Amino acid sequence: MQSTSQIQPSSPPKDPIIAAVLSLLLLGGVGQLYLGQQKKGIIIIVASILAWCISVGTLGWIIQLVGAYDAYVIGTKLKNGQPVGDMEFFWQANQ
Repeated sequence: MQSTSQIQPSSPPKDPIIAAVLSLLLLGGVGQLYLGQQKKGIIIIVASILAWCISVGTLGWIIQLVGAYDAYVIGTKLKNGQPVGDMEFFWQANQ
């Protein structure tokens, strides 16, 4: 998905560790919601819920782990003063 808007760093900056922990503990996309990536966070939460229901947890854990890593990378980029796209993922963060 293409980003349609930019999220600017906040002052004080949001903590990437908090974003990662939220995503790890609460359905994979809550850290993205915390960082301001609402659309992406909701998509990850829905995917996580569906994965937990369909695959008895294995895929759900994978989505949560990837969501936590993504929240940490995107949160770090914001903390460093760089804007991010509303649908930017960790593999796009270094481009």
